[in-house]
Amino acid sequence: MDTRLLRSFLAVVRTGNITTAAGELAFAQSTVTAHVQALERLTGTRLLERHAAGVTPTHAGGRLAEHARQLLDLEDRMLAELTEQRPAGPVRLYAPESVCAYRLPPVLREITRRLPEVRLTLVPAPTRTAVRALGERQADLALAMEPVIRYSTVDSVDLGRQRLSLVAPPDTPLPRTRAITPAELTEAGVLLLERGCGYNDELAEMVADAPPRYGGVEVVKRCVEAGLGLALLPTVTVAPELDAGRLVELRPPPIARYHLWLLRRRDQWASPAVEAVAELLTSLCT
Repeated sequence: MDTRLLRSFLAVVRTGNITTAAGELAFAQSTVTAHVQALERLTGTRLLERHAAGVTPTHAGGRLAEHARQLLDLEDRMLAELTEQRPAGPVRLYAPESVCAYRLPPVLREITRRLPEVRLTLVPAPTRTAVRALGERQADLALAMEPVIRYSTVDSVDLGRQRLSLVAPPDTPLPRTRAITPAELTEAGVLLLERGCGYNDELAEMVADAPPRYGGVEVVKRCVEAGLGLALLPTVTVAPELDAGRLVELRPPPIARYHLWLLRRRDQWASPAVEAVAELLTSLCT
């Protein structure tokens, strides 16, 4: 079997759209369609349900996707074992936006210096998206900020606790000598990052009304400086503003302790490049 058919099929399953999959693979749409049709002829069954919003796998298509991932893992492993065993080739890393912007730049510089033949792609993503990407072979490694990792499909390495800061504008009337209450959070207003950010989702559950979501860290920081509310952010992201006096730190209500975790799919073979990047991330991020 031509494994290009399987790679096209998995891209369609992952994206839910033949056109999107074709763009991702740098194929013509007709080529991806032909690959899917060839697989349907080969298996003698329909593999995709087509609808207005795109496509979804049938039961048979889902089973094929599971086997295809295993087969492509085996192909990658075979090629690596038959070629020179040096770290080279693509590695796809998913990580929270705050980690991408504030923790990883010096780490990536060191990885690039030590592994010049590795092509590292960095994708900002919350934990659920990253875990799904690992399961769908869209990511090789992921970083996540969570109290614990409860996903049975991934292995995790604890890279250490990550400090969080509840920040407010300098003229806030709220006290700094005790923990802020949920009622005070509600009255002052809370500005949240995108849904799926664990510590912000936890904070959202403490307030009476659903707080607005502002997306990225930089937007939230500027809105706090402008007096629009409070925000809970990784301390590393607000350290310059705290030092300059543009923000002040308050004591948050009791929340879980968040750690940075390195994730990888439990049953997926890893190339020498992925293994080398994982080793450096573990040593440089702890």
